[in-house]
Amino acid sequence: MSGREIITVDRRHFTLLTGTTLTASLWAWLTADPAAAGQITQSRRITETGVAHVEERVRQLRHADDVDGGGQLLAETASSLQLVVQLLKDRTYTDPHHTRLLAAAADLARMHAWAVFDIHDQCADAVFEAALRSAHASADTALGSHILAFWSIAANNTGRAEDAENMATAALSAARGRTTPRVEAMLLSRRARARAQQNDHAAFSDLGRAAELLETAGPTQDDPEWVYWFDHSELLGARASTHLDLGQPDRAEDAFIEAAALFPADRVRTQALFLARRADAQWRQGEFEQACVTGHQALDLTGEISSHRATGPLRALAAGMSKQSTLPVVRTFRERIATTPAF
Repeated sequence: MSGREIITVDRRHFTLLTGTTLTASLWAWLTADPAAAGQITQSRRITETGVAHVEERVRQLRHADDVDGGGQLLAETASSLQLVVQLLKDRTYTDPHHTRLLAAAADLARMHAWAVFDIHDQCADAVFEAALRSAHASADTALGSHILAFWSIAANNTGRAEDAENMATAALSAARGRTTPRVEAMLLSRRARARAQQNDHAAFSDLGRAAELLETAGPTQDDPEWVYWFDHSELLGARASTHLDLGQPDRAEDAFIEAAALFPADRVRTQALFLARRADAQWRQGEFEQACVTGHQALDLTGEISSHRATGPLRALAAGMSKQSTLPVVRTFRERIATTPAF
């Protein structure tokens, strides 16, 4: 079959031919390009048509995470990764196409591990490790650092700050001088967050260096596509979270407000998370009513997404409000939290 032939298989035959668990989203992606669909399902050799279509699937799922969070990603990354692994095992391709398919598998595995963390508060070490192996096989050092950065976040937020710092440091060592300033700035911000969890004020040195690098970052087309999300708003959010971890809630609140003014509208999960942390900063300053108002704003956004990572801090905040539970605003907020799905 040539790469330009039109697909004739139906959904059931697609599953039989590829051995892949089918989701509605995966089927819609596949059939959006009939030539690529025909090649992926029936051709012995995968060429540029099929590889480029796989890469587009990976890109779509990266951006879906911004809008919805990990709930959607759990099933979609699992089915897409299953398909790419099947292509790598059963088809033929050129060496460059093999490398690109390995990179696609690496980032799909990274996203799946990230979704496990986002929904279940678990650091899926085995899945992150598999992603890292695939990135290494593709000889993409920067992609390996990208995977380590997300692994670091998951470890840091599940009580393993020292491991998280080591991961971020390893990522920086591997990527330094081999990637763009934006990527290096992102990695520095990840190490800063791990250091802050250990009450290490060296976190601010990392954030300062990250800001310097971000100022020198060229046009985004010079960067790997997967770092599109790291901008000044994300760096400000990391600085705000670091102030909060290090017992500086007033400075944290100011930085969260500054970051919120810059956030792109489609990054719903990140906006919800930083609103939750801003509410925490307000509560720590004794601004009880305003903290509840901000907490309600965060809850409004969590209703649009499937992410425990955004709701978890709000539940923790509500649990810590018990001494002020007689205040009407506090009582209303705690009652709303009690009826919010935990995912």
